[in-house]
Amino acid sequence: MKPFFKIALGVIALSFTQQASADATIRLTGSTAFRAGVHKGIIALFGGAANVKIATGMTAANGFNTAASIGGYEGADYSTIQGTTFSGITGTVTIQTSWSGSATGVADVDANTNIAFIPAATAAAASGTGYTSAANTTGSANAATESAAATIAFSDVYADSTPTPLADLTDHVVAVIPFCWVSNKGSTINAITQQQARAILTKSQPKSLFTGVPTDTDLVLAVGRDNGSGTRITCLAETKYGVSTNVQQYKITTATGVNTIARLWPLNDGVGSTTGGNGGYASGSSIRTIMAATSNTSSLQLQNAAGTNIGAATRNVTLMSSLGISDANTSVTNGATRVSYEGIIYDGSNPDLIYRGAYTNWGYLHLYTKPTVTADEQALVDGLTTQLDDAGVLGTAGLRVSQMFVSRTTDGALVGP
Repeated sequence: MKPFFKIALGVIALSFTQQASADATIRLTGSTAFRAGVHKGIIALFGGAANVKIATGMTAANGFNTAASIGGYEGADYSTIQGTTFSGITGTVTIQTSWSGSATGVADVDANTNIAFIPAATAAAASGTGYTSAANTTGSANAATESAAATIAFSDVYADSTPTPLADLTDHVVAVIPFCWVSNKGSTINAITQQQARAILTKSQPKSLFTGVPTDTDLVLAVGRDNGSGTRITCLAETKYGVSTNVQQYKITTATGVNTIARLWPLNDGVGSTTGGNGGYASGSSIRTIMAATSNTSSLQLQNAAGTNIGAATRNVTLMSSLGISDANTSVTNGATRVSYEGIIYDGSNPDLIYRGAYTNWGYLHLYTKPTVTADEQALVDGLTTQLDDAGVLGTAGLRVSQMFVSRTTDGALVGP
């Protein structure tokens, strides 16, 4: 063999060796409603929690995650997971997640927008492995201080339901996401219809709308996500309210388990808040805290969008919200009331209600990527697609799309065989 060819082959072999052992960093964003299932899938692809170091955190509005546990990891707004045993990728693999909402996440991937992540070094510096790694117990660690673009987004909704026109992203439908209405702790409202949902999204309503009792004049208020959220889009599509129609939602001040102020969402306060009431929370984890607090003990002050008190006295109110099933279940565990939708209660333990079409408050989980992906990104996509068709990974957060006997062609569309 000529020396030239020996050198060329040596360079090629070295190139493949370097490629095979190269480290990889992959960044995910999008739906907060399904983060628990995605987090479980990521851990499974590393071969279990014993093989990874994890750093988690929460949005500033939510405080920091203080739970050094699987629950704290699965419910975190930000996570960075690092290990060397990832299925299909060699070397040190770092997965960074920053959950902001379906529409926001898909738009950010489409536009290559830099968003906040917990740095890889934070996870790498953890003293141990598993769910106790880099636990944030001080309120100062694990801040999302790294700015970078995500390349994969999870969404509860079809791209054409989002408010931002998007380029040609590739859509992988990987699971089904159930949603559940809840009313806040102490509430006696345990049922809602499409019409009642549309009513409270339009403006505050008297409790008599739900009870039929003329003397029930206490108000029922909607609490929900911003318009970058798939949870919100699914709610508006499913109730036939209109995915782009403005809502009247409230921003709640909570102290020691009591909701003390309900302010019509202020102008220019977060995504979509260009009109009073149309804003909302960036994460379902913020709302689940609100729903686990009381507001029916004459402790709550009602305010308009400008922050001016409405009436001189506090008053009883009921707060209602449609949440991803994981956030809803956490709220109920902590005292909120589970609410039936169109006469049917879904709590995650009765999946046939969705598989067979009786309960319709659900959407597909979409995994969106650029038309061209790297080999490492494809390995993650393939791995998560497999993991998210596993009931053990999904838990109650989602359902296996392969088991559906019914379908719908777009968000809020007719459900049927």
